[in-house]
Amino acid sequence: TGFLNSFSINPSSLIDTKPSKQEVVVLEEQDAVIKVVEETAPAVVSIVRKEIFFDPFRGPFRSEDSIGTGFIIDGKAGIILTNKHVVDNTGATYSVVLGEGEVSYDVDRIYKDPINDFAILKVQFEGSTDIPQIALGDSGSIKIGQTVIAIGNALGQFGNSVTKGIISGLGRGIVAKSGVFGRAESLKDIIQTDAALNPGNSGGPLLNLNGEVIGINVAISQGAENIGFSIPIDVLKPVIDDFMTSGKISRPFLGVEYVQITKDLSEERSLPQGAFVRDVVAGSPADKAGIEPGDIIVEIAGIKLDDENSLVKVISGQDTDKEVGIIIDRNGKEERLKIKLKDLEG
Repeated sequence: TGFLNSFSINPSSLIDTKPSKQEVVVLEEQDAVIKVVEETAPAVVSIVRKEIFFDPFRGPFRSEDSIGTGFIIDGKAGIILTNKHVVDNTGATYSVVLGEGEVSYDVDRIYKDPINDFAILKVQFEGSTDIPQIALGDSGSIKIGQTVIAIGNALGQFGNSVTKGIISGLGRGIVAKSGVFGRAESLKDIIQTDAALNPGNSGGPLLNLNGEVIGINVAISQGAENIGFSIPIDVLKPVIDDFMTSGKISRPFLGVEYVQITKDLSEERSLPQGAFVRDVVAGSPADKAGIEPGDIIVEIAGIKLDDENSLVKVISGQDTDKEVGIIIDRNGKEERLKIKLKDLEG
């Protein structure tokens, strides 16, 4: 007994106190998420819509609804990014609320992208210094499975709500609709995420673990759980850069309503890949160039239209001050036209 007592062992000394590799990874990610939220949340704003209505029984009354999210990318210049559908009511005025509702600023002007569900708000942060802002990242390098963070005004009630998830898919094509009677809009090359998004999150940032914006949250899938969508920030960078230089949003405009003929559809229907023209806007560059409904646009400026190069993508990369060649398929015969794109200002 004495021998055993002299060599007694403390059971606690047998426990390996060194954390496992899995625990270290979890802790590192947790710390990274907390740091991102602390650094970026102050630059995320709630967007409030103000309207005046007339009721025959009680007369005119004012309505204020918190309806979406935005985020500041230039505090000094007062530049805020959001979705176009968040600020689409031309009969309303808008304001932005910083933080948990401490400070509110009126929106001076709204610039809308004619192509994407995207808008830039201009605000005068008068009397304020050191306005927070968020840096834009690189959505071209993101990977499926990568951790992402969403911050937004969930349900229009819970400002700066934070959710975390992963990138679930890339290059998605969706049809987004705002409200019951809202206009449907086709969006392509969209990021899919399982970070929980709710009504009111629209226009908020999707962030990587460096605290950089890689997407703007735009839609959720009805009837499904944890399926949300964001517009890749790289798609919008040229628009943002032009705005910073010119003070306006402008896009090359062709003037057609079309359906993209994918590779699969091309093989199934024995049609060339490209953009099937459903309608042509009167007086538009397409109309002046001689494009007609039923034509299939197969090439613009030497770039063939395919699953990778959609009509919108190719047009967006063109200048509006020079003439470019365009190839169409009309009733099975190839024709070459010249077109000068118009500048469409939002």
